[in-house]
Amino acid sequence: MNRKVTIFGGVVLFILFLLVLGSIYLENRNEKMYNDSLMSNYEYDIIIESNSTLQNVTLYLPVPVFENESDVGLEMVNGDYYNKPSNWNLSLEDTEHGLMFKIEAAEIKPVYHSFPVAVPEPEPGTENMEDEVQEEEQIVESNEYSEETPVLTSFDFGTNIRADHMINTRFPVGNESVLLPKYNLQESEEGSEIPLPEHINPEYFDYESLVYAHYDASPDAEVQIFVQMDGRNEWWIYGWQSNGYSDRISIRLSGPQEGWVKAEGKLITGDGVYRE
Repeated sequence: MNRKVTIFGGVVLFILFLLVLGSIYLENRNEKMYNDSLMSNYEYDIIIESNSTLQNVTLYLPVPVFENESDVGLEMVNGDYYNKPSNWNLSLEDTEHGLMFKIEAAEIKPVYHSFPVAVPEPEPGTENMEDEVQEEEQIVESNEYSEETPVLTSFDFGTNIRADHMINTRFPVGNESVLLPKYNLQESEEGSEIPLPEHINPEYFDYESLVYAHYDASPDAEVQIFVQMDGRNEWWIYGWQSNGYSDRISIRLSGPQEGWVKAEGKLITGDGVYRE
């Protein structure tokens, strides 16, 4: 009987030993997958929408800044990225409200286009589908609103750069690049529009920012400007996981402009999965 108990105890200990080894192996494997796949990136996007022609345009927009420097802003000025406006002069400028992204253009014309046309399924044996789309069915563009071109297109451009460190997405203010200037930063009563899992608990903040706008335009000109900056960490452990923060400002302007205007800012931090 004692011998059976001894054997049983040895088997249990051996199984526990294997479980410990397996746990250590899985933990090391997960850590390797994490370290091999970890990526940290900053993304900066600007959207400008105008329903009327703007002339002699100068804009100062919030730009991601950390310790009075902006690597993202420099990439916007010097880099080659999606939809970069070729006839706009882009630069970084020190202003009375700090470092900002400057846009200069002699003229910004709106672009309207027709509704997209559904492309029919190709007939069997058709080699060139474009030949079957009649000329009147092509997308039409114009600089003015009309029944034929009712859809206003926005100017949307930006860049994405790799960070050389793991981004502090829980506490980015004071530790990472965020849109500046920021005034009256405070917790927001807003939250997610959809229910979030229990382990995801982002924080929401409101603040005020500033935009400088100078341009000539008709009294009924309506301009909307959106600026967004995101910092994100991503990694792979049997599936992609991530965490990040999102910083954005928005403003609506009417008629010609000449001076600083308040913009509404929103900051979301600690959004996503954290390993610790």
